[in-house]
Amino acid sequence: MKWYICAMSDRELLEEFISYTGGIRQLSQNTQKAYSRNLEEFFEFLQMYNNSLSDFTVYDARLFSKYLRDECENSERSILQKLTTVRTFFAFLMKREIVKDNPFDAVSLKRRAQRLPSVLSESEVKELLSIERNTFLDERDHMLFLFLYNTGARISEALSVNINMIDFSERRIRIKGKGGKTRFIFLSPYTIKALKNYINLRAEYVESKGVVDDGALFISSRAKRLPFSSAHIIFTDYQTRLGWQKEFTPHTLRHSFATHLLERGADIRVVQELLGHESISTTQIYTHVARPRLKKVYNDAHPHA
Repeated sequence: MKWYICAMSDRELLEEFISYTGGIRQLSQNTQKAYSRNLEEFFEFLQMYNNSLSDFTVYDARLFSKYLRDECENSERSILQKLTTVRTFFAFLMKREIVKDNPFDAVSLKRRAQRLPSVLSESEVKELLSIERNTFLDERDHMLFLFLYNTGARISEALSVNINMIDFSERRIRIKGKGGKTRFIFLSPYTIKALKNYINLRAEYVESKGVVDDGALFISSRAKRLPFSSAHIIFTDYQTRLGWQKEFTPHTLRHSFATHLLERGADIRVVQELLGHESISTTQIYTHVARPRLKKVYNDAHPHA
């Protein structure tokens, strides 16, 4: 029986766990449905990260927690529920002797107070995009930074883009975002010009590696689609190079995109559409970020301030 269970696929293990919660633990149907939804999201992360249950580590668990917070923009309550579900799932796998330990035991399940997102100033964005570029990978990093800041896309959305998805004449890309919902992200003329130059350099790099071109816009040193984990390593590396103490992640550029738009007078509902937020309440956090700077602009510029 143990051999049979170990031979089961990750998907079959998920189905057995849901059956276990209803049969042995006798949880309600609503709880079972919630567990199933939460684990589907976890399995999407596994697929995106090209990972499996047997290879999942504490590092991956922490990355998943960050993914829920940044990429999926969940509330702290929702993050707690999802992490608890996956932790329970791994406890089930431990009982079945499919995994040796529970990687989520090392991840804090305490709710954290909501904090304002880290945002770059316009001068810091300029500093980031002005870093000298000497190799193709430097060019790729620059293009990734420019793309995220110019579009407000999530890192998972950016990494899913293929070159043939780019509509150069309309300066837009149709992407599939959170929850499978599609929307357009838009590109400035400057970014379009930079993209065309980058794509030419990319083609030369792929050819030099002698591999089959999979069409991904952002590629790794091996000329394959850039993994989610590698993107975060890139940001950590540049944070160190620039000597920044503030948090700098792919989502920092998304936060900066939204904040700078609002500071320059964009309507919050337009920003909501550009970010792909289902609820405007999610977008409203950026009004709190922009408010101190708006007050400074008022004090500096208004004759009666």
